[in-house]
Amino acid sequence: MERGMSVDQLFRALWRRRVLAGVILLGGFAVGAVVVMALPEVYEATSVVRVEPQRPGEEMVQRTVSDLLEQRMLTVRQELLSRPILQQVIEEQKLYPKLREKGGMEAAIARMREDLSVRVEGEHAFELSYRSHDPEVAAKVANRLPALYAAEAVRIRREQAARAESLFGSEVEQLKGRLSEWEQAIARFKVEHMGELPEQLESNMRGLERVAALRQTKSEELRIAEARRSDLARSRLAADSEAGRLKAAEDGLTQRLIGAQTSWTSDHPEVARLDTELKATRTRRQQAEAGQTAERLERARAAQLVESIQRDIQALELQERAYQERLDRTPQWAHALGVLQRDYEITRTKYQSVVSRQVEAQIAQQLELRSSEDMFRTVSPAGVPAGPIRPDRPAGLLLSLLLALALAVLVVVVLELRDESIRDPDELRGQLPLPVLAVVPQLGASRVERRVLTPDRSGRNELSGTPEGPLH
Repeated sequence: MERGMSVDQLFRALWRRRVLAGVILLGGFAVGAVVVMALPEVYEATSVVRVEPQRPGEEMVQRTVSDLLEQRMLTVRQELLSRPILQQVIEEQKLYPKLREKGGMEAAIARMREDLSVRVEGEHAFELSYRSHDPEVAAKVANRLPALYAAEAVRIRREQAARAESLFGSEVEQLKGRLSEWEQAIARFKVEHMGELPEQLESNMRGLERVAALRQTKSEELRIAEARRSDLARSRLAADSEAGRLKAAEDGLTQRLIGAQTSWTSDHPEVARLDTELKATRTRRQQAEAGQTAERLERARAAQLVESIQRDIQALELQERAYQERLDRTPQWAHALGVLQRDYEITRTKYQSVVSRQVEAQIAQQLELRSSEDMFRTVSPAGVPAGPIRPDRPAGLLLSLLLALALAVLVVVVLELRDESIRDPDELRGQLPLPVLAVVPQLGASRVERRVLTPDRSGRNELSGTPEGPLH
């Protein structure tokens, strides 16, 4: 049959077993006090660091660092608890020597992560706390960790800025080489197709028009020269006839003069007349022959002029065909040159853009170098803590007392529940199915044998005795 205890029964049981309860209470409290007093003291130092926004703003200088300092606040805890920073602090401050001897650096880093606490305060500050058994070590570590974090963040930003500037520099050199190649290709193309380029289309058209006009002029000159040569050819017949007639007349006068000289003396009038007439005829013949020579030279000059004009016309025709061929090939080369110039312009535009970004990267790098010292500012440096944060000895002693009291009560309750003695009428009525007719109180003796009916194995009730109790 299950038994329960009321509050009054509990207090009576504690009073009856007060010696045992007191011993357990005092022993448990003593053990707890020893444990509390033996716990090592733990000190905590805290520092507050503010992250200054980057200046000047992005609207003034295009930044080359991939992440803003404000964005680093989202990962400040992970970065502060990273292995390189913690390992450097452990080695500098010589932390956890025994733990490093047993478990190595990994165990020391794991322990330090447990002793560290990082809290982000707002958007531009974070708070770092470190716990240690030595207050001075706690303060040193709490001040050293933000400094290392700031130095590491600045180093990473400087490396990013330097890599960006180097990247832009190498890209500029590559684009410069490609731009030079395109310029050389365009120059070779223009040299190979000189006179047939699109920019020479207008000059070729004017040249074609000029050559056509010259050819027309030469054609008119040729017509005039050929007409002159024809006239000279016709006049040559007349000149030849005049010179022949005068030659015949001269021969006749010579014969007549010879005959007159044979008949008369030299001073004869007929001889003188014939001699005079012969001289005049000879003079006219010589003049006619001289004119014939001049006409022959004129005809030669006219023929040469015609040939010269014809050669000029042929040269002009060749020039005209050359101009026309240039004009016919200009669209083809215009397309090819357009492709070259389009690729050249694309490369040149990209080159100018990259050069501009390189200049901005150089400026950004200089700004990173100059403003790195002002990026992180310790608002509240960690001082040496005046007292430990744990253990809380008064609270520990109180907790030890409460635990000892609970243990004493528990032991008394367990013993009381295991004790089947009947000490009052109520318990007797609960144990026996018979009614209780009377209760005889304890008379005089301090120790009276108690008789209690207990069922035997056969189910019958027997009397058993206890050294004390109020009932008989």
